Amino acid sequence: MARTNQVDVLSHVGAGTKVGELFRSVWLPALLSAQLPKPGGAPVRLKLLGEELVAFRSGDGQVGIVQANCAHRLAPLFYGRVEEQGIRCAYHGWLYDKSGQCLDMQNESDKAVCSKVKIKFYTAVEQADVVWVYMGQDAPPELPKFPWMGLPKSQRNATVWIQESNWLQGMEGELDSSHVSILHTNPATMATSPVHQHYSASDLSPKLYAKNTAIGVLAIARRNADSKFYWRVSQFMVPAFSSIPSADFPIGGRAFIPIDDHNTYTWDFNYYEKGDLPKAFLDYVGKGLAFPPESTYQPFKLNTGTIIDTYVPVRTALNSYLINREGQSLSSPTGIHGLNDQDRAMQEGMLALEGSSGRIVDRAKEFLVAADIGIIRARRRILDVVQDEASLAKFKQTIKDGAAYAVRPLDVVSEHGELDAFLAQHDGQLTSKREAA
Repeated sequence: MARTNQVDVLSHVGAGTKVGELFRSVWLPALLSAQLPKPGGAPVRLKLLGEELVAFRSGDGQVGIVQANCAHRLAPLFYGRVEEQGIRCAYHGWLYDKSGQCLDMQNESDKAVCSKVKIKFYTAVEQADVVWVYMGQDAPPELPKFPWMGLPKSQRNATVWIQESNWLQGMEGELDSSHVSILHTNPATMATSPVHQHYSASDLSPKLYAKNTAIGVLAIARRNADSKFYWRVSQFMVPAFSSIPSADFPIGGRAFIPIDDHNTYTWDFNYYEKGDLPKAFLDYVGKGLAFPPESTYQPFKLNTGTIIDTYVPVRTALNSYLINREGQSLSSPTGIHGLNDQDRAMQEGMLALEGSSGRIVDRAKEFLVAADIGIIRARRRILDVVQDEASLAKFKQTIKDGAAYAVRPLDVVSEHGELDAFLAQHDGQLTSKREAA
């Protein structure tokens, strides 16, 4: 079981916290490029790692991410006008560029004052239709070289939505292979998630392993497959990225980016190297059956009072995830519609730590078993990285050129039943071929 001090370290992400500094050492997906569709358009309200921010696309097409409030009287910049050079506060007309520098003060005749004013900003770049932000104080590393980053638009997609829980609850679900055979499987039809082979429906208690990598942890599940073995290898990448194997559909993966200690931006990335994303996959996803859940883009008031602009799931705890008690969903006995809806129902409703606003799990009360080896190892991996300045510095060096993120998951049936023999045969498949070349 996790000790209380471990819960504190792992769950809190504000400035000056250990895990908060870890997140500030990597590039984070902040918003979709589509949320800022045109130069001079409406800004977007964000909150990342507990900081209230506003994103805008200035008239020259550049994206800026700055603090949410004007330096003058702390009025919200969201209501301002986006101009050629930046965003102008609606209250007294102070104009800021993407570096936070004040360029103009409409209510101040002494223009020299303007040069002395600069608000907080963060470096933002666009890649693969995502706006990435670096929130550290030192020089940023290269962008992570995920295998999908350089693919054509028709072969990848990215989506994001809000999860009303601490980031760790969502991330740990990526390392929990055994729940797929139960939460996401219909025992009446033996239908399971289409990213799994049918063996996941027949073997409910897989043999699970965890193995450290340079960037995180391999979460490995071995199921019986007639006279052979069905292996699934997921990649966890510190601090909160995953790459999940697929039997037939495009490869998927998530990122769990903390809004604050109590809310999370969940990102989903899919890619298909054989060609365009298959129609069957797009149809399945379009029905909200997988990731993302059925959502609407709208202003959303967090439990902390901040308003952000994001994709909000239709099915939430307030409407009991629209559970159908009379029947079964297409893929699960839960009566809850989609895979992510099912996951969030479990993760958002976990027993909360007292005083956590109902959003951080009281991990001291967990009863962990062998099936939780991936979760246990990932927690340990993060704690090792943030142990001290030296360990964090070592991690920063590991990710400096972005290549550490060029990893792949694996879904395969093998004659090998022993882990070492299996990995010896397939080790080369766990790294991006394009990056290796």
